[in-house]
Formats: sequence, structure tokens, C-alpha cells
Amino acid sequence: MSPEPGDPRSAGTQEGARRSRTTLMVVAGEASGDLHGAEILRELKAREPGLRILGIGGAGMAPYLDRQLADVSDLSVMGLVEVLRHLPALRRIFRETVAAAVEEDIAAALFIDYPGFNFRLAKELRRRLPAVRLHHYVCPQVWAWKKGRIPKLGRTLDVLYCLFPFEPALFAGLPVEAVWVGHPLVEVVRPEVDRPTFLAEAGLDPGRRCVALLPGSRRGEVSRLLPVMAELVRRWEGDPARERVQWLLPAAATLEEGFLAGFLGDLPVHRIRHRTYAALAAADAALVASGTATLECALIGTPLAALYRFHPFTYLVAKAVVTVKHFSLPNIVAGREIIPERVQGQVTPENLADTLASLLDPGPAQRMRSDLAELRGSLGEPGAAARVAVHLLEGLGRT
Repeated sequence: MSPEPGDPRSAGTQEGARRSRTTLMVVAGEASGDLHGAEILRELKAREPGLRILGIGGAGMAPYLDRQLADVSDLSVMGLVEVLRHLPALRRIFRETVAAAVEEDIAAALFIDYPGFNFRLAKELRRRLPAVRLHHYVCPQVWAWKKGRIPKLGRTLDVLYCLFPFEPALFAGLPVEAVWVGHPLVEVVRPEVDRPTFLAEAGLDPGRRCVALLPGSRRGEVSRLLPVMAELVRRWEGDPARERVQWLLPAAATLEEGFLAGFLGDLPVHRIRHRTYAALAAADAALVASGTATLECALIGTPLAALYRFHPFTYLVAKAVVTVKHFSLPNIVAGREIIPERVQGQVTPENLADTLASLLDPGPAQRMRSDLAELRGSLGEPGAAARVAVHLLEGLGRT
């Protein structure tokens, strides 16, 4: 829809027409956003090589940025307590990003997920640069946290790129253009190598089943989940009645070996680097920190359980505001429980052992694989990044 009278987006229309419209700001705040951002920037540069791009990104986005303002690692914090601890640094980056947008006279901004930081940034850019087109990629889970935020969000942004088909309807009647582009993971999530190659590289026995442990990519969440996972491995290995499995830990690039070793010690857990999807494909079951990784595992088709363990204060806040029945993305998208969820006090070695035994049971595992295949089909066709790039450039009059 077009901006309504009095909407700040209409204030600078003539000024915007005089802009060169060649500078774009892109802001990602965590590793998953950097992954999505890299795909979009690659598509943008392929179609418009002269487009100048500045912003915040990680190793994936860096090759496409003409000016990098900060790294995603500078922003990647999770939970209320953790954010408060890093607040001074976050405020500094915020000020520097706004200043760069004004200095560069940007024509548009693309915010990739990370809503806490990015929506504050969008509001400030709307105030300082009313003619700039504001795009957000990955619809925030307002349907989970506070539906009352939907109108405010719909009046701040020009374009909202949605990953799930049910999301655009939430913004009907608002001046934002909500566009379903499909989920980028549909094309991104594929094993880096085939199973025999992966097993050989990792020194694994093809005759024994594998279990993947994904405690997250942020040090805070890893510190809360990995000790419980480590105790699970210790007890499982010490129980002669349990199947002898091979434990895999696909480690995020942000997690140093010394940090992981502090939790795992000499437990027989194979650290996997740069082969996360191959590890998930080789695994017969997975225990996964809730977040994007649960959807990645679901797309691979590996039976999984989603785990969530907050800082205690953050958990109390979340309980007060969350409005959906499920917290894991596979269950939210499916509209029912297709994978087990374990949250806070349910995340114990005993509960995880029982959950894992169920995931390894051939009957339940096959039923879950069927549900996960159905889920994959509901997430759209490949090409989400290209659809975003084309739409964004059309809005800037660059196609």
C-alpha cells in the first residue's frame, strides 16, 4: 500500500527522486543473518555491479561490502541480561551506523532479522532520512511475542520480506508492503559432501549410528546447554544398556576449541568444522538449540528435539509475553507438534536421554521424517535471495 497522508514516508518523496539511489545500507546482527545477507548481496551485485553497499556483516557479507561498519560478532548477544551487559557497545555501534547512513546519503536500507537492534535503527533512520526506503528481511516473530507491535512495525517499514506463507496476512491494511519470498534455507541447506565422504573425513564408523549435538552459536546459550549435553554423553556412555552411538558436535565458527573443551573434557564427542549440514545428514538423531538450526535440521530431514534454556530472568520475561503454543520453528510452521520441545527445567540429562532414545526408535523416527518432508514442501521454492534482490532494485528504479 502507498503511505497515508501524514506518514513520514511521504515527506521526502521529491527529495528522494533527486537522489542518485546508488547507496544501500545492509545490517545483519548474527551469524544466520550474515548467511542470508551474503546470498542477497551476491544477487544484488550480480544484477547491479555499481551499487555501493555499506553496513554490518560477517565473513559471508564482507566481500560484498564497500564499507563495513562493524562485524556481526560485535552484535551477537542473546537474552535480556546479556543485552544489558553489552549495552554500551551496542549503543556506540548504533550511533556510528546512523552517522554513516546520513554521511553516505543512502537511498535504502535492508535490515536482516535481529529485530531488537534493527527496528530501533529503522525508526531513527525514518526520523533522520524520511525519503529512504526501509526494507526488513525476515518477518519478526511478532505473532509469538506481541501482536500489538504489528501496527507500529507496519507503519515504520516500506517493505517487509516474509519467510513463511502465513505472515503477509498479519499486515493487511497497513502501509507496509509485506511480501512472501519463501525461505532461504530451502536452497542453502544441503550437505557439503556426501555421507561416505563425510564419515571418512571425520574418522567415523559407517556401521554405527550418529547423534548430533547443536548447543547453539552464542557463548551464552552454549554455556547453558552444553554442560547438560556433556552430562548426557557421560551417562549414556557409562550405561551398558545403551546403544553405542557416535557423538557429533558441529561447532559454529564463533566457538573456539578451548571454549568447547572446557565443557566436554575427554568425552568422545567429535568436533565438526565447516561440515554442519553433512553432519546433520549423517546423524540419525539430533538435539538442537532452538532457533534457525532447528529448521535447518528439519530441512535435512533428521529427527530432532528442540532445546531452550534461557537465563532465569530472561525466561520469566519470555513466559509473560510469548503468545504461541510452540517455541520451535518446525512446530510453529507446521501448526502442531511434529518435534519434541524441551525448555528450561525440562533440559536435564535424564530427560534428554529419554528423548534421544525415542528419536532413535525406528517407528517414531520414520513418522517424524514424513512430517519433516511435508514441512519442507510448505516453505516455498528456491530463489528467495534472488526475489529479494529483484524486488529491492525495482523499488529503487534500478531494473
